[in-house]
Amino acid sequence: MLEILQKDKNLIIDDISYARRILAKTGYFSLISGYKSIFKNPTTGKFKDGTTFEDIYRLYLFDNELRSIFLKYILIAEHGIKSSLAYYFTEAYGEDQKEYLSMEHYMVTKSTQCDVRRMINILSYNITYRSDYTFITHYKNQHKNVPLWIMIQVLTLGQLSHMFDLLKANVPIKMCCSYHDVGRKDMHSFLSVMTKHRNVCAHGERFYNYVTKDSITDTLLHKKIEISREKGRYQKGKTDIFSEVIILKYLLDKEDFHNFYYELIRCFKKYRPNEKIMNIMGFPEKWMAIIRLKL
Repeated sequence: MLEILQKDKNLIIDDISYARRILAKTGYFSLISGYKSIFKNPTTGKFKDGTTFEDIYRLYLFDNELRSIFLKYILIAEHGIKSSLAYYFTEAYGEDQKEYLSMEHYMVTKSTQCDVRRMINILSYNITYRSDYTFITHYKNQHKNVPLWIMIQVLTLGQLSHMFDLLKANVPIKMCCSYHDVGRKDMHSFLSVMTKHRNVCAHGERFYNYVTKDSITDTLLHKKIEISREKGRYQKGKTDIFSEVIILKYLLDKEDFHNFYYELIRCFKKYRPNEKIMNIMGFPEKWMAIIRLKL
């Protein structure tokens, strides 16, 4: 494989033994197939002149670190969202598990009733059947009740997002007010896109050029950072990696976002991604201003 890359694909490999060792550790598909596209000449199908094995490996390492940083802070935001939804639900309806298992607290229509039943079945399953979570078992056995602030810890981010969408308006609205008064539609888009990003990060997939099918709503930050528009649509920060930076600005507290921002800065200084990579990730020219912008 290395001989083909070197002789037929125009890739510079100065140290064959080093390259062999790296491929044995990463796998050919994960490294070469995963990160070659940005270095390829679309006309010849070969690597661009001057491209080295180290260039590809450096992008691979950069993506690994980038993924780790985003996952760390997405998990912090996820925990906060779970706590907020459970708090406002309990404030409105109490701690009894029968409340979140009752259809009366959900928006039941012809189009949503199947989704509501499915959501309640997921919650009910976690109560009824033997759980791998000791805290669920403890509350079942000791209190004969699993309040939502306990149950919500075992829900995936996707399930949490569905629950947010299906609940009657009073709880989601209060929750949104605690996050800079974002609208329910905004929060829906944040949770939808963040779920996709979380899954890509958690599964170790290529991240830097990942684009979601979903899109976050236009925000005040898009305007303040002066992201360019085309036909009225912002060209960055909607479906790309930078959209997650915007989401985390809304969903993390000031200290956590500050830490996230400076971990990103250190990562960029370490790997020095070029303008093309930054553009693929959706980072606009003035993205660094986000640290000082108020919502």
